[in-house]
Amino acid sequence: MTELKINPEQEPASSCDAQKEAAGFQQGNLDRDEAVRTHIHIAGLIVFWAFVIVGLALFIILAWHLGAPSNLHFLTAEQRNDLQMVLLSFIGSSFVTIVANRWLNPKQ
Repeated sequence: MTELKINPEQEPASSCDAQKEAAGFQQGNLDRDEAVRTHIHIAGLIVFWAFVIVGLALFIILAWHLGAPSNLHFLTAEQRNDLQMVLLSFIGSSFVTIVANRWLNPKQ
């Protein structure tokens, strides 16, 4: 019978960041270096708030246009229709997301 040899994988080379983190763990510092995750989180928040601000600005522009007297209108009919379509898309996608989350996660 042939004997099967199993060679374990080599340990990965340790990085300076990993060694600093391990030394910190030994001293009781249990914080992790998650700089990349922090940057991704901040970038996501910036994108989110940019969408919120743009959506609010579009809503204010449309509300002003619809509420102002006709001599103060500055949007053409085509621009107004495009603006309404964009705002309806924002609202529709939010509604679909909320309904889908409730349907997929009924316990929440």
